[in-house]
Amino acid sequence: MMDHALEAAFAAFLQVSPGLDGVHTFAAHENAEHGLPAITVAAKSDPLAGSCNVFRADLALLIESEAHDSRPEVHALLVENVRAVLGDKARVLEMIRAGGAVHLYGYTFTGSTLEVDGTRFHTTLTIKVGYGNPHAG
Repeated sequence: MMDHALEAAFAAFLQVSPGLDGVHTFAAHENAEHGLPAITVAAKSDPLAGSCNVFRADLALLIESEAHDSRPEVHALLVENVRAVLGDKARVLEMIRAGGAVHLYGYTFTGSTLEVDGTRFHTTLTIKVGYGNPHAG
């Protein structure tokens, strides 16, 4: 499924990005136990104009930190680091394309939400993504 490939590509990219050391990064389809701080990448795709090879996706990055171990400023810095890493679009496009799982055409931030419960800070960054199957031919 192309959603899984897109999630895995972004998760792999974030895992090796500077400024995100010590942050656990997962694709939503992995269904893995993880410690915090963490980033979970979830995608929902639709084919463009009935294509089997070109898609648009809503990508959500759920960024979580322990409220007991962190101050709001620490969580906010993590969110800003994620934004900064993804702000270098040329690098993101190059590295995700080089991974070979998806061909990333482009993306744009569409929003963010912050929630706090008794134990965690949650920020969700939402992104619109255009991508394709690099193995189509």
